[in-house]
Amino acid sequence: MQSESGHVGIEERAFRETQDPYINPPVPFMGRIEGGLQDGHKVTVMGRVLSTDENRFQVDFQMGMSDTNNVAFHFNPRFEGSGCVVCNTKQLGNWGSEERKMQMPFQKGSLFEICFKVDSSAFKVMVNNSIFLDYAHRLPFDQVNAISISGCVHVSYISFQVRLHLALVPRGWVWGPVPCVGPAV
Repeated sequence: MQSESGHVGIEERAFRETQDPYINPPVPFMGRIEGGLQDGHKVTVMGRVLSTDENRFQVDFQMGMSDTNNVAFHFNPRFEGSGCVVCNTKQLGNWGSEERKMQMPFQKGSLFEICFKVDSSAFKVMVNNSIFLDYAHRLPFDQVNAISISGCVHVSYISFQVRLHLALVPRGWVWGPVPCVGPAV
């Protein structure tokens, strides 16, 4: 993708796909993250919030396809009242203290794009190309190898990319369009 000036940014050319995307997966959804998460990983989820009686959806980064007792990152938009997004970690079956963002970037019936960037200290979350929050790791992110999504949402696309070391990117070389853009982390 190009900026308004027509230049392709380093952020946009320094990623490569790590596995095939999931396209129109059924919800609830559980999928493998091949090779697990690593520093520099970017997971992009695109979809639409459904206009139903349900008031929540969630994206969970788990330590195993069948292990619901260890969730490294629980991202949970809730539409009750004026809305908020709850983030948490579940370790050995016990939830930690919730972190609540009293801002609701999602609307029922509307399309969205969530970009989860992983670095050594946190999950950095962008929603609809805007920085939304950072969530400090409470469990080792490199043990995460599954993603699950449930609730009042239709998912159209889940992609997995990893940031390349800039020394490995040939000058002027472009990987192609990247669904999520923003400042380098």
